[in-house]
Amino acid sequence: MPIHASTLRAAEEKSTWRMFLLLLGAGAVLAPLLVLAGAIIGTKYIVIVLVALLLGVAIVSRPMLGLYVITICVALVDQAPLPTPILTDTLPIFYWPSSLTGLPERPIGFLLLLVVLVFAFHRLLKRERPLWGGPLFWPFVLFLLAVAIGVVHGLTSGGIVNIIVLEVRPLWYLFVAYLLAYNMLFQKRQVRSLIWILIIGAAIKGVQGTYIYLVVFHGNLVGHNEIMSHEESFFFVAMLLLLLLFCMHSRYRPQLIALLLSMPFVLLATVGNQRRADYIALLVGILVAWTLIYLVKPAARQRMLVGMLIAAVLGAGYVLAFSHSSASIAQPARAVSSIFNPSAADPRDASSNLYRQTENDDLKFTVKQSPLIGWGFGKPFLQPVPLPDITGLDPYFNYIPHNTIFWIWMRLGGIGYILLWYLLGAAIVRGCMIVRRLRDAYLQLLAIFIVAITVMEVIVAYADYQLFFFRNVLYLGLLLGLLMRLPALDEAEDKEPFTHETAHGIRSAAPTKVGSRRAKLLSPESAGAATHRLVTGVPSQE
Repeated sequence: MPIHASTLRAAEEKSTWRMFLLLLGAGAVLAPLLVLAGAIIGTKYIVIVLVALLLGVAIVSRPMLGLYVITICVALVDQAPLPTPILTDTLPIFYWPSSLTGLPERPIGFLLLLVVLVFAFHRLLKRERPLWGGPLFWPFVLFLLAVAIGVVHGLTSGGIVNIIVLEVRPLWYLFVAYLLAYNMLFQKRQVRSLIWILIIGAAIKGVQGTYIYLVVFHGNLVGHNEIMSHEESFFFVAMLLLLLLFCMHSRYRPQLIALLLSMPFVLLATVGNQRRADYIALLVGILVAWTLIYLVKPAARQRMLVGMLIAAVLGAGYVLAFSHSSASIAQPARAVSSIFNPSAADPRDASSNLYRQTENDDLKFTVKQSPLIGWGFGKPFLQPVPLPDITGLDPYFNYIPHNTIFWIWMRLGGIGYILLWYLLGAAIVRGCMIVRRLRDAYLQLLAIFIVAITVMEVIVAYADYQLFFFRNVLYLGLLLGLLMRLPALDEAEDKEPFTHETAHGIRSAAPTKVGSRRAKLLSPESAGAATHRLVTGVPSQE
């Protein structure tokens, strides 16, 4: 029977009234609760809770938004409050406010869990596999198995539960971030959006650092150490590396322009933050990126050799001219000089070198007590040579050392140490093979960038808490997931909508005319041939 317009209008009005009454009732119930909560924990936290609830609803509707929110948190929100408040350090994302300390997980951990569960649930509703592990799945599983053994060993030998949770959390975040990026990046535009977040985030942090350096400290860093969080310098030099890659390899003009505009602030903030290890890591990262570009662009080799020689001469001249200067602009030169001539370091750097050397000796001594399975998590490492008590600066200084490579060795012993290098080595080797095979210039540039970043992570991890900082491991995990996803994105670009089924060679029940050629290309048989070609560079005989 036909439905009259008046009947539809009446049904619509009835539905509107129901929604109004529902919202009115919810407001009547929630308003006093919010007022009470605001009086107890503060209005700021009430606003944060409401924003978190709205974001949660949006993420349930669109899981990809969750990955973007995580990336924004990594790029913008500080891990802990800073001596100079800059707003982003007061947002309780990576830590709880004092009134809520003691909860088993941080807000960022709950966000990661929400995004994983929502994404997997959406996939299950479509009767699809909820998550794919990707090429680094088994290296991660083996390493996390060693971590689990370290947890059990720590629990059974006097380890403190809270410290164990604190130590293991970043290693778990690294894996979850990898899974999210590998499973959720379907299109090239999503990859560009992710890189945009990192660029804009570094630009904003650069402005904040410049404000602290020039306005708060008036450009005088005497008596001050870092002005921002440690990991910020790594994000800054990562963007400097990306800028150099855009100049050396391929130019995506919008992001290149954005990097150029942000670079004065980023450079000033990098100098102000005074992290020596990041300058060394940048030099190594540039060398790795230069080598990969040299291998994949034969036509540019002569030009690259000339450019490298000019850069080497200018760099050496800068180091020789400024290595003994006390000016802020000379800090990178002093950092490089202190590596080759530690005795020439200034008193602050010399004291830092001595502390780290003593710390490394203590870690080696601790490893010798249990060389196979390690010391276990949750226990202070042994100090045959006592370290200065810096509890006021770092309450966990005798649990988590600066050298987080040795930290893993000390906690997990030789077995876990080998598995850590297996994971990092698998990422770097696979990344180099991916660089060689990619055809899209932008995706190839990102692959080169991520391989260099992974090597830089290792360099900084020898000196500066790199594998312990939550933002840092999430940054690395997201980039590793993206790196392993790049070949599928490269194949699927401009051919058909990308799905996990096409990426992994699973045919649909009735492939469309547009997608049938792509489904055949990524069938299980073709996937085997593609793997053979990727590893050996020789076409399969199938």
